[in-house]
Amino acid sequence: MRSSIIAFFLIIVTIAFFTIMLPFWKSFVWGITIAIVFYPIFDKIKKSLKNRNIASFLSIIIVLLIIALPITLAVYIMVNETEKFIGNIDKIKVAFESLLLKLQNFSKLKVFAPYIDKIDEAIFSLLQNTGVLITKNIGAIFSQTYSIVANFLFSFIIAFYLIRDNEEFLEYLSNIVDDKEGFYKILKSIRDSINATVLGGVLTALIQGTVGAVGFLIVGLNAFFLWLFLIAMFSFVPLVGTAIIWLPVGIYLFVEGSIVKGIFILVWGVAAIGLVDNYVRPLIISSKINIHPMILFFAILGSVIVFGPIGIILGPVIVSVGDAMVKIYVSSKNKRKLKNL
Repeated sequence: MRSSIIAFFLIIVTIAFFTIMLPFWKSFVWGITIAIVFYPIFDKIKKSLKNRNIASFLSIIIVLLIIALPITLAVYIMVNETEKFIGNIDKIKVAFESLLLKLQNFSKLKVFAPYIDKIDEAIFSLLQNTGVLITKNIGAIFSQTYSIVANFLFSFIIAFYLIRDNEEFLEYLSNIVDDKEGFYKILKSIRDSINATVLGGVLTALIQGTVGAVGFLIVGLNAFFLWLFLIAMFSFVPLVGTAIIWLPVGIYLFVEGSIVKGIFILVWGVAAIGLVDNYVRPLIISSKINIHPMILFFAILGSVIVFGPIGIILGPVIVSVGDAMVKIYVSSKNKRKLKNL
């Protein structure tokens, strides 16, 4: 009777605990990711300093620098090279007006002439109202920005404690489960899948950025490093990804009258840049965690649809943990069969 009461209250407390932690689940995922990926840095610093607090703090500072320096460099390059494109604004306007004029003069499109006349006015109105739209939604924009910053800070706080007290956390969790061998196998699968996902994401971004920048260079769009950084940055955006960059560029070339160049960029975007994301990323990750690239591709895609950007991390982790649990179950089942023989 007493054990039943304890079990009941344990369930209630567990539900309550996960309920109050639910708002921070994304911070925990990112915090765990940071802690796992950068733990080797902490381990090396700890061996030199022998102080876990200082070692953990220095590790977090190094992580912040590793994240901040490439972003600062990217902004610097983008600011310098974007100046080359400021003069193209008038060209775009003239080319767009020329395209509208051609459409108006095309005999088969005469019936659409009244609507075509309104396109330029509609676009101008849209640009004019953008400021009003931003002003009206400034509260929502500020709230979203605050949420991102808060999650960012929480992630690093969680990473700090996970790095510092990782041995205590692991010992506590291992004492809860009976199958310690299985527990450490699952733990290894989580660590391997996160490391593989981060490595795959970074390498994919760099490859996509390079491939995209080369394609733009071929059609005469200079500022190689600007395109490289832009495409690499947007490769982390779920679903739409690098199309945010190459699709408008292809449309712009069409509007400007460079039809062949426009077709080339659109084909290059789908076939070359898109191929890297659809093939290379799952291939890199699968080579590290022994999961078939096809399963990983749909796991990442489905996880992004369900969980958002964080699904890039969660997809491979879920598949990898599931694979580990199946192997543990089959292994324990085989062991029981051998005992019964």
